[in-house]
Amino acid sequence: MSRSYLFVPGNNPAMLQQMDVFEADAIIIDLEDSVLDYDKDAALDLVHNFLAQLRPQHLEVFIRINAVDHPQFTQDIKRVNEWKIDGIVLPKATLYSLQLAASKTTKPIIPILETPMGILDAREMATLPRVLGFLLGGEDLTKELHIARSKEGKEILYARQHIIMVASAYQKRSIDTPFVSTKDFEGLQEEASFAKAIGFSGKAVIHPNHVPIINRIFLPSEEELQEARRILKKAKEVGSGAFSLDGKMVDKPIIEKARSIIKQYEIYTRK
Repeated sequence: MSRSYLFVPGNNPAMLQQMDVFEADAIIIDLEDSVLDYDKDAALDLVHNFLAQLRPQHLEVFIRINAVDHPQFTQDIKRVNEWKIDGIVLPKATLYSLQLAASKTTKPIIPILETPMGILDAREMATLPRVLGFLLGGEDLTKELHIARSKEGKEILYARQHIIMVASAYQKRSIDTPFVSTKDFEGLQEEASFAKAIGFSGKAVIHPNHVPIINRIFLPSEEELQEARRILKKAKEVGSGAFSLDGKMVDKPIIEKARSIIKQYEIYTRK
């Protein structure tokens, strides 16, 4: 599971060639918003050639295709099916559009939830085995809701919590919306810390300079590691399902969470 998902324009040769040095855990090569209609076929050819020759092996690679109602969708999904990638990112996803896309590919899919219907459909989408996780599109969602997007993010709190609950219930990834202010590193740190605190497993990124901050925040902290190790050590000593540690009850869910923290740390530090 990845912490940082960096969007890279599919028509930018320089960024494609450098994407393995940005230190993101995952790359989302974008064929949608960052590529104008007249350039979409050329972008497909460019990405095809890049993946055939230089596809990085140490990070996850996803492709954001065009939405199912876009004329380019059929061509996108046909070409993407030929590529060795980790999955498809589907914009403007609803249950209907996800089912349509899933019928045309065997790749894992990450739906972007950026419309009210997409948010409401999330639970039904999660039942589809091909769904790898969900990505929140906060900017488009607030546009669809006809409300302003604020730095505090109060207007998307329900959407965030709904995605986290659904993803957790169905063991899917939950990826927070990108932070769009490219030079506000303090704001990025606050938002990423909040996203982790409420349960997101990672965060989307639109600028390479954001990657180190997000990776650090979503890496288990030293305090979390020490606590997890203490819990696992005590569990091994006691050998029973529940016990007390520092006056607090520790049972199976807490022990499993401790194991998960250790596992996440080991995975991330091996990259």
